[in-house]
Amino acid sequence: MKVYLTAPKILCVRKAIKKFSIWILKSAPLIKGYAILLHKMHKFTSALIALFIIVPMLILTAMSSDFNGTTYYLHNTKVEVVQPINATKLELVLSEKAENFTLTDSHGKKIEVNSSYAFWRGEHIYTLYFGQHALGNLSYSTPHQGQQFFLILKQDGPLRIVLPEGYVTGERLLGIARPTPNDTEIKEGRMTLTWQNASKYQMIAVSYYEQNAPSAMRISLAILAVLAVGLLIEYYSSIRRLRTIRDETEKKL
Repeated sequence: MKVYLTAPKILCVRKAIKKFSIWILKSAPLIKGYAILLHKMHKFTSALIALFIIVPMLILTAMSSDFNGTTYYLHNTKVEVVQPINATKLELVLSEKAENFTLTDSHGKKIEVNSSYAFWRGEHIYTLYFGQHALGNLSYSTPHQGQQFFLILKQDGPLRIVLPEGYVTGERLLGIARPTPNDTEIKEGRMTLTWQNASKYQMIAVSYYEQNAPSAMRISLAILAVLAVGLLIEYYSSIRRLRTIRDETEKKL
């Protein structure tokens, strides 16, 4: 079927095309504005998402780098203690005898330390004199044995305990830290436990174990389970054999 366009129809089509063209021309700036707005919103949204990701990371990094508390580095036979100092002298009351007192300022320069020692009612009391107002870190070491560390708290502020390399804590059956630390992380291959406010507690106790101990424990438990199943099977087999023997004996009688 053929469709013939008459003059009036052609005129109407031309008018419609003209109106549509005018609408397109008028709407072009608006469409362009919407496109620009959407582009800007996309950039703003991307920047906002990046801000929410980066800012917490920067805060955590600043918190970790600006740690201003006492750190205990645990080793197999000793504990190395690093304590911030902002004073002219310091009195330390320790449950173990300490040695190798070293004071360094913020630039890493050593400051001379004079000390006096007294032992009173089971406690080792050290009075350290710096000769000037010192701002830096005091380090010393105390003896340590075993895989448990107990610390009676006599200080305020944040505190860290760094476990020996290859050791961890957290498995309830093998060892945990009490009270629960505010933060636990692995730094340079060593598990680090952080308490932000040590003044809230009287003592901190940490039991730790070798990193592969949980796997060894699971393997041991699996072996014990297999042995237990084997013993149960053998037990019921023995009972069944005994019943069979008893029944045969009764028949003969």
